[in-house]
Amino acid sequence: MKKALLSIMLLLCFALICGCAEGGANESAGEGSEEGESSLPILISQAPQESSAPSEISLPEEDESPAESSEEISEEVSEESEEEPMYTDKGDAEFIPSGYLLYNGAAYSQTYYNHAAAGKYADVYAEYAKTFPGVGIHVINMPASVINIENPFVQEMVNDQGKVLDQNEARIHGDVNFVNLKEAFLAHRGEYLFFKSDFHWTQLGAYYAYQEFAKSVGLTPTPLSAFETEVTTETFIGLTNTYANDPRINSFYDTIHVYWPRKEHTMAVYLSDMSLYRIYDNCIQTSIKTYSCYLTGDQAYIEINVPENDQDKTVLVIKESSGNAFVPFLTEHYGNIIVIDPRHVMLDARKIVEEKGVDDIILFATASTCGRETYCNYYKQMIGK
Repeated sequence: MKKALLSIMLLLCFALICGCAEGGANESAGEGSEEGESSLPILISQAPQESSAPSEISLPEEDESPAESSEEISEEVSEESEEEPMYTDKGDAEFIPSGYLLYNGAAYSQTYYNHAAAGKYADVYAEYAKTFPGVGIHVINMPASVINIENPFVQEMVNDQGKVLDQNEARIHGDVNFVNLKEAFLAHRGEYLFFKSDFHWTQLGAYYAYQEFAKSVGLTPTPLSAFETEVTTETFIGLTNTYANDPRINSFYDTIHVYWPRKEHTMAVYLSDMSLYRIYDNCIQTSIKTYSCYLTGDQAYIEINVPENDQDKTVLVIKESSGNAFVPFLTEHYGNIIVIDPRHVMLDARKIVEEKGVDDIILFATASTCGRETYCNYYKQMIGK
């Protein structure tokens, strides 16, 4: 009897011990489940470091000090920055509603390639070549000023102006000389090529265009250092704000540099009715403290005579205002320079070429102008098309 009771008591104790063990196991499992769910993102984030890194990637040694590693990296970056300064952001670059880009105290314009318009211009250029056999037909497009921005981060914000020039050139056909200014302007990027408050180039920018033109026609361009230069004003405020409508642009003061023609010459200016207005002793007038100091602005018809040069060598320039700062450099090579602004007078180019014995015709326009048909129509009318 006593042995039976003892056996029963032992069985009961064993059951209680097993029950406690099972309950403890279940409780631990429940705690483990909750803890596992809360730590799941941590485990996943660690997985690539521990097991998913490609074998070809060299991971840091276990005993490498993070502080020493970051110090070495910072020293390398510092050395690179000393050798070649790099831009790290877009700075204060800002597009305003009018489409201009304000950056680094200047207002920049850009233009886009117009395939249809470029084709029409190219067809008209080819018509000039057919109309005037034996006369050199040359095309110069002034690039938009954003081509002059050095900061690569800002350049990514704008349309590639070098590509626009290349695309315009690609449409050229017939016996036409397209003077592509892309490489010259990229080579001199960062120089004072464009005004900050005006949409024209400076005369320095115009010089590089003259240099490329001269080389393209077999002339030796006069070195920039050979010209006497003068600063006529350091407070020029251009015309950009009349279109951009942002008062900040009126605080972007510009400097007018002039490069004096080296040879004596006269400039006769005619009005739209072809009456003689005035004869000047220089094609640059520094009494005018704006971009209009070149050729006295957008005049209908101009004749420049350079007695020192060959009087049988004549060039006809059909232009808008971007050509004004360019023309004075032509006094280095031509005895006679004829300038027509077809926005102010419409003349028969065929008659002028015949009567004046023109050797070269320069069709001058901005890359932006070449995206519109208006100026193209002026060119056509001048040859009766």
